[in-house]
Amino acid sequence: MAQTSNRQRSSPTRPGGLVRPGLASPGLPAVELDARTGYDFLISACNDCGELEDLLPEDRTWLEEGRASLAKKLGSGASADACMGFVTEIGRLLVGRPEVRTAGQVVAAVDEMSDGLLIETLLGELLEDSDLGPTARRAVDGDAEAYAALQTQLEQLKGMPVLTATPKELADGARRIVHAWLPRYEGIEGRIGRMLERDVSARPLNTAAADPFAFVEQATNGIRLAAETRVRRIVLAPSYFGRPYNSLTRVGQTELICYPIADGALDAADRLTPPSSAIRLYRALGDESRLRILRLLAERDRYLTELATELELSKPTVSHHLAALRSAGLVTVTQQGSLSYYTLRRDRVEEAGMELNSYLAV
Repeated sequence: MAQTSNRQRSSPTRPGGLVRPGLASPGLPAVELDARTGYDFLISACNDCGELEDLLPEDRTWLEEGRASLAKKLGSGASADACMGFVTEIGRLLVGRPEVRTAGQVVAAVDEMSDGLLIETLLGELLEDSDLGPTARRAVDGDAEAYAALQTQLEQLKGMPVLTATPKELADGARRIVHAWLPRYEGIEGRIGRMLERDVSARPLNTAAADPFAFVEQATNGIRLAAETRVRRIVLAPSYFGRPYNSLTRVGQTELICYPIADGALDAADRLTPPSSAIRLYRALGDESRLRILRLLAERDRYLTELATELELSKPTVSHHLAALRSAGLVTVTQQGSLSYYTLRRDRVEEAGMELNSYLAV
């Protein structure tokens, strides 16, 4: 991943306004770098958490074969897919358990949990959501009607079915997945751990105290958090198998961000292998809708709803395009509570070439 400048330019419509009214001077959160392989173990077992093209060639084959084997053990269907998607939520457990470091220790911790506690962990982000929390709590406590309502709310929110398994199926599926995946991951865990540590060692954590939000933006390649009184701690966990995406989870007063490790942290590849950052950049630019999004953002910052309306595309479609643009470093997303808006990263555009500069007129 290219190391790009993260200077921010004032928005013509939101000049310097990264904090909502009423949240002034909440104090700066503490930032930690956490290179435990337990996080990446869970991410590697997820069916849609990263892109094969961002892995080293040998790991692409390893992952494809492993997921095919895991799918056979779990069986096909929406329930199995949901379990593989939600297994990463077990990472919430690690936030408060610093002694749980390795893949084996994650599995042991899962074995110690009751079904009820495991379900709460898997659905923890929904439980803490201000809008979905009350319904999620009733659902976790066994209210079938509340669970059906939660499924409907999530489908409407995401534009597709999300919670396609019962709570019991989620718990049983998560246990089966981590047990089946453990021996496979342990075979490469040492090498993955060294890459994670290499990424962390290249990041000067001492600079995070002065501006934690800039530090987070640099690590995530474009996520700008707004100051919130509820967030007192930010944990940055490097991920190899999640590349090029970031995964954000709120755990109490902690924001857990599993961010993609930089290209420089990878094991040495063939000298003719192009950097993943360059591939992501030109892949992102090779789509008309994404170029139109960049043109709109060159005019001013915009919310997701604004972009979807102006482009006459669905929100999930625009979200997909924005994810590709963020992974290429072309767009910053600023999170303000339940709202997010998007900003063009002009420094990255300048690196992309004269033709793009001319089209965007930046």
